[in-house]
Amino acid sequence: MTVAPKAAAAQNTRELLILTAERLFAEHGIDAVSLRQINTEAGQRNLSATLYHFGSKEALIDIIYDFRMERVNRRRLEILARIEAENRQGDVHALVEGVVMPIVEEVTGSEGGAHYIRCLAQVIGHPQLRLDKLWTSRHADGLSRIVAHLRRSLPELPAPLGSLRIGLMWEQIIHALADQDLLRENAGPSGQTLFVSNLIDVVAGGLLAPVGTATRRELKTTTRTTGTRKAPSLKRKSPRLTPNTRRR
Repeated sequence: MTVAPKAAAAQNTRELLILTAERLFAEHGIDAVSLRQINTEAGQRNLSATLYHFGSKEALIDIIYDFRMERVNRRRLEILARIEAENRQGDVHALVEGVVMPIVEEVTGSEGGAHYIRCLAQVIGHPQLRLDKLWTSRHADGLSRIVAHLRRSLPELPAPLGSLRIGLMWEQIIHALADQDLLRENAGPSGQTLFVSNLIDVVAGGLLAPVGTATRRELKTTTRTTGTRKAPSLKRKSPRLTPNTRRR
C-alpha cells in the first residue's frame, strides 16, 4: 500500500524527533533536555512539533523505548525459539545470552544505537521514572518469557532473592552496555566481543551464585518480621515526572 506523501512526511518527522530526543537524553540526561531543545536540534520550525507528536516528555520516553524494543523483542523471540527447540530452557547462560545479545545487536547495528543504550541507562537511573514499564510494555513478551525460564532454572533460590537478582541482572546489563561506544573506540571489535561474552558469564554467574550465610540470616529475619518471604524490590514508586518537567 502506498503511503500518502503527507503521512510519510509526518512519520519521518516523528522518527527524526525520536532519534534526536534519544541522543540528547543520552548526552545530557533526562531533566536537562526540554521539548523545545529537541525541536531546535531536529531542525523543526514548528516549536510545538514534539508536543504535538508525543504530548509530554514522559510519553516521549515511552515511545523511544517502544521504537527500539520492537526490533529487540523480535530478535529475542527468535533466540528464545531456538533455545526452546534445543530444549535448553534450563541453561541459565543461554537465557542470559538471550537477554543481552538482542540489545548488543541494536546498539551496534542500528542508527543511533549507542545513543539508545545510554538513553536507556539514563531512564533506569532516573528516580521519577517507573522501571516496571520495562517489564510490562507491549514489546516485553520475549523478556518476560526468559525471566520465567530463569525462575524455573533456579529452583533452590528463594523466590524473593530470585526477583532481586533478576532486577540486578537487568540494571547490570544496561549500565555495562552503556559503555559500548567507549569500548569500541578503545579496544576495537575484538575487545567488544570479549567484553560482551564476559558480561554474559558474569551475569549468569551472579544468578547461579550460592546464597551466603549473611543473606540467609537476613532473609529469615525478614520472614519473621513481616510474616512473608518478601525481599526489597528494585521497583521505584516515586512520583511521575511533574507537569513542569514533562513540558519543559
